[in-house]
Amino acid sequence: MSNKNKYAKKYPLKKHIRNICLMTLGSLISVAGYSIFISANNLLAGGVWGIAGIINHFVPAVPVAVFIIALNLPLLLWGWNKINIRFALYTVFCVGLQSILLLFAPNILPHYTNDPIMACIFGGLLIGAGSGLVVRYHGSGGGSDIVGIILKDKYDVSVGTIGLVVNAFVVLLAGFIYGFEPAMYTMVELYVSSIAFGQVIEGLNRKRNMIIVTEKGEELTHRLLFESGRGVTVIHGEGGFTHREKQVLLLVLSRFEMAAVKEIIADTDPTAFVCVNQTYEVLGRFVKKTHVNAALEAEQARALREEDSISQEEQVRILEETGHDE
Repeated sequence: MSNKNKYAKKYPLKKHIRNICLMTLGSLISVAGYSIFISANNLLAGGVWGIAGIINHFVPAVPVAVFIIALNLPLLLWGWNKINIRFALYTVFCVGLQSILLLFAPNILPHYTNDPIMACIFGGLLIGAGSGLVVRYHGSGGGSDIVGIILKDKYDVSVGTIGLVVNAFVVLLAGFIYGFEPAMYTMVELYVSSIAFGQVIEGLNRKRNMIIVTEKGEELTHRLLFESGRGVTVIHGEGGFTHREKQVLLLVLSRFEMAAVKEIIADTDPTAFVCVNQTYEVLGRFVKKTHVNAALEAEQARALREEDSISQEEQVRILEETGHDE
C-alpha cells in the first residue's frame, strides 16, 4: 500500500450526496441560462458549449447536446489516468446530466428574445453561477477544465489560461461565422459569466486580512480583542533599518468591521504600518464577537479573582507585621 493510500481518509457518503445535489442544481441553472437566453438568441456560450454551438450551426439536424458529449468523450478518455478519480466521475455525471437536460430544455423552458444585451447579461449570470456551483463542489462541465488539468502537469499551463484560449477561439470563430456584432455579444456573455463564476467560487462574503506593524503591540492587541471582538495573532519582529523591536499583528475581519478597526489603530498608534489584503477563504475558527468577548470576560474575571486573592494575602501580612493579628 502506498503512503498516499495509507493516510488518505475515506470521503464521507453524506458529502458525496451533498456534492451531487449541488452539482445537479448548478447544472440546472447553467442549462436554463443557456436555453432561455443564449441559444434562443442564436448566441454562443464559452468553452465546449460554444464550440458545440458552432458545429451545430453547420449541422443543425444534430442537437448541441450530442456535440457536447462527442467533444468531451475523447478528452475524458485522454485524461482519465491523469485526473482525480472523484473529479473524473463527477465530471462524467455533470456532462451526462447537462447533455440530457439540453435535449429537453428548449421544448420545456421559455425563450427570451426581446433584447440581445439583456440575454447576454442574464444568460452569462446563470451559466457562470451554475458552472461555479458545479466546480465549487469538485465537479466540472468538462472541456477546457480537463485539458487545463492535463497540460498543467505537463507544461505548467494554468487551467485559467486554457479556458481563456478556448474562449478567445470561440469569439474569433463567432466573428467569422456570425459577424462582428454577434461576436461582441459573445464577449459580453463570457465576461458576465466569468464574474458570476468567480463570485460563486470565491464566495460573496469575502474577508479582509490585516497586517499591522507597531511598537505598541500590547496596547493595540488589547483594544482590538476587546473592541473589535476578533482574535489577533502577535508575531515579534524587528525594524530592518532601525533594529527596534516591533510587534506584527495579524487578524481577519469582515469588510463591515474595517472602519472601526482603522479608528482603533489610528487612535492607539498613528505611526503603525498597516497592510490590508482581500481574503477569499477562511479555514479554521473564525471566532464571532460574542465568543471572543465571553472568553475575554472570563479571563478578566479570573485575573480579578487572582488580584483579590493577592490583596487578601497582603492584608494578612500587614496585620501580622503590625501586631494586629488576633
